[in-house]
Amino acid sequence: MFLQNYWYVAAEAFEVSRQPVPRIILGEPVVLYRTEAGAPVALEDRCCHQRAPLHRGKLEGDNIRCGYHGLVFDQTGVCTEIPEQDHVPPQARVRAYPSAEKHGWVWVWMGDCALADESLIPDFHLNTDAEWTSFQGIIEMGGASQLMVDNLLDLSHLPFLHAANIGSATDTDPELNVEKGEDFVRVTRIARGIKSSKWQNDLGIQGNVTQEKMITFRPPCHIWIAIATAEEAGPKGNGQVMNQMILNSMTPVSATSCRYHWGFARDFNHGDAGVTKYMKDATDIAFNEDKEMIEAQQKNIDLDPAAPIFNLDGDEGGVAARRLMQRLNAEQA
Repeated sequence: MFLQNYWYVAAEAFEVSRQPVPRIILGEPVVLYRTEAGAPVALEDRCCHQRAPLHRGKLEGDNIRCGYHGLVFDQTGVCTEIPEQDHVPPQARVRAYPSAEKHGWVWVWMGDCALADESLIPDFHLNTDAEWTSFQGIIEMGGASQLMVDNLLDLSHLPFLHAANIGSATDTDPELNVEKGEDFVRVTRIARGIKSSKWQNDLGIQGNVTQEKMITFRPPCHIWIAIATAEEAGPKGNGQVMNQMILNSMTPVSATSCRYHWGFARDFNHGDAGVTKYMKDATDIAFNEDKEMIEAQQKNIDLDPAAPIFNLDGDEGGVAARRLMQRLNAEQA
């Protein structure tokens, strides 16, 4: 069901501390914490004795003690102590997952440990790049990660679902191009001479704009959206140019839910806290509109998974991403 040999975002870096943090990733319970030196640790959040969640225990140095019967596990998952008995059976252990901290996120490798290579962590460096101003967010989504992939690869919903904030009412006739690679799908969407959106107006763009969006999907659940906005010079506009990057990673919790980690980076108004707050608030509103729609969509799918659908031109990228995932899942099997 899930692709195993990939890095998944488990948490934002600030979420992982000396207090154990529970996560469900690909349907598996995982507990996260930091060693005394600050390195992230990811263990199976299920004691091998009676399957109690380890996150309800406590840290002792770099080890974690189960809060139910007191078994102690080191950061490799090996049980090092069982109270009231001297012998620790060699099978007394929990799974340890390779983990790493990069680009402001803590990553976990859910597959074969021997294949875990930190160089394979997707490039989300703009989350922490000093040349850009960025902010991040997290949404618990009651919908499948693939629904978010569909949503982000087809931005034709902006003038409708997000009409009151980030969408333009006239953005309904873009030029579309879809590139399909062995390990990626890329949608280029160019909308020329469209009316500027409310949030662009609030940031000083009053004239019509040409906006190019390059949306890149890489398995299993990562999407980059590069947005270049150029205002038309004229009575209303002064030719302002904006570049933004929306960073998206959807970690499946189950087949019908995911944890959506996102980042938003810009190359204009660096360090302006007022602009950052405004854009963060607007993004929160828009992404929660997505959340409400996708969760409603998932409920309808759950009622009848076989209900017929048909695809529009704008769905080409999402269909290509689904086919890519189907191929990779078949190869994994």
